[in-house]
Amino acid sequence: MLKFVITTKEDLQEAAKLEKRRQYEEERKKRIFNGKQRLIGLDHDALEKQIEEKSKLQSIEDERERKYLEQTQRRANILRAKEIEQQRESKAIKTDLNYYRCRFQRKELAREYDLNNPYRITNAEPVRIADDDPRLGISSAQIFLGEDLNEADRRQAQRNQQKAWLEQQMKERKQAEEDRIKAENIFQESMKARDQRLLEMSMAERENQYKIKESIRLYNEMLAHEKQANKRLIQQQTQEDNLAEIYNMLGSDMLTENPDVAQSKIALNKKIAYMYKGMTPQEAELFRAQQQEQLEQNKQRKYEEKLKEAIWDQHAINTSRALTLKQLEQQRIEKAQKEEQFRANKELAQEQRARREYMNKIVFKNQTSDEYWAQFNRTTR
Repeated sequence: MLKFVITTKEDLQEAAKLEKRRQYEEERKKRIFNGKQRLIGLDHDALEKQIEEKSKLQSIEDERERKYLEQTQRRANILRAKEIEQQRESKAIKTDLNYYRCRFQRKELAREYDLNNPYRITNAEPVRIADDDPRLGISSAQIFLGEDLNEADRRQAQRNQQKAWLEQQMKERKQAEEDRIKAENIFQESMKARDQRLLEMSMAERENQYKIKESIRLYNEMLAHEKQANKRLIQQQTQEDNLAEIYNMLGSDMLTENPDVAQSKIALNKKIAYMYKGMTPQEAELFRAQQQEQLEQNKQRKYEEKLKEAIWDQHAINTSRALTLKQLEQQRIEKAQKEEQFRANKELAQEQRARREYMNKIVFKNQTSDEYWAQFNRTTR
């Protein structure tokens, strides 16, 4: 008889948990037993690949967002254009409707306008035109005491009376204006007479002033003649003084270039600059001798400087040669030391090789097998 294993829901859940734990343990082994990843760090290639994939996804998302925004903007533009078109159509409809109303639906064209006319009473015919109006009956009650049916005639009479008053006032004003003009003419004549008198007085005053100015002019001309005579006298004296000064300067020591004039009275070796006229032949001879002496001294100083530079150059060459010999000696010593160190290292390597062979062949004769090392590091716990 066959026996079937019956699995319950709890068994399936437990098996799923075990399988999930086993997969987690395998992934943990891969991470822990991977020496490169454990020592160096993360997998940069995988990270770069993930970054690249994320960048692609981001670019795709950005492109999708851009297209969505473009589509949204396009729809908004379409809706705006539709709204503008709808507003234009609504405005045209309203304009046509208002034109129709203004043209064919005016209030005065309505059949009941005579009932709603605000000027109906104003434009209506009066109930009574006169006392003998034939429309008045016995019981019409349209004739009363105190009524003024002749108002138009009365107003016309009043207007005529006002017109007569205005004409009378205009005549009175005209007469007053004529009287005022006559008074102004009399006043103007009196003013002209006064101005004539003032003019005559001013002319007499001007004549007196002219006589005074003429006397002053004559006095000034006399003073001017005296001033010109004094000026000519002063100019003549100044010219004579200038001629005397010129004669004195022509015979002075400065123009005759007397060298003794330039000598300072304070210091014997000092000359007065504005009186100095140049060196004497003896001074020029002494100056040229001093210049020649200075040239000889400059030549001697340059020769000594060149000799000193040559000595320093020779000293520098000798110092450089000594340094070169010292460097060669130091290199030879370093070479000998390196050869000695190389020989010592070679002997030490031979000793270490012999010791390693001794340890491997005699001391560590029994080697461990791979099965011994395989029993370690089989789990991550």
